[in-house]
Amino acid sequence: MARTGPPTVLFEVFWTQQKRKRLIEVALAETDLPPEDYPFYVLIGAEGPWTPTGLAARLGMPLSTVIFRVKRIERRGHAERVPNPDDGRSFLIRLTPKGKRLLDLARPAFRDYAEAVEGRLGRKRVIALRTALVELRNAIDEELVARGLVSRETRDLDERSN
Repeated sequence: MARTGPPTVLFEVFWTQQKRKRLIEVALAETDLPPEDYPFYVLIGAEGPWTPTGLAARLGMPLSTVIFRVKRIERRGHAERVPNPDDGRSFLIRLTPKGKRLLDLARPAFRDYAEAVEGRLGRKRVIALRTALVELRNAIDEELVARGLVSRETRDLDERSN
């Protein structure tokens, strides 16, 4: 049974996420890139092209959400679908030249802020935080599996994409 008490670590993550969102908004204010789509542009542009399923696994998001968000990026003329040479039944998503130009403006702007935050923390604390966040994600996954809300196979697939 849940008890009340001090905020949990998950509330700390929520508050941190709110600050992270604000940081992205400020960093991207001079660009035409919606802050909520920034991770999509980075992953598609830096690691892509992606199948929708692969991108969903990499982002840890439902496929339907990824497809919805990618369609928004496509409507802006920043992403396109191309045939998948490994599977004729599927397609890959990649940035268009216009999308790449936008990412080339936005990415250095955000990295400047992100690296400044990491500089305030110092290298050892950044490494410790990365380790702790991976452990937290794993603990959340384990709890969802233990409660039967996510299958172990789904969890293992998500872990392989990270």
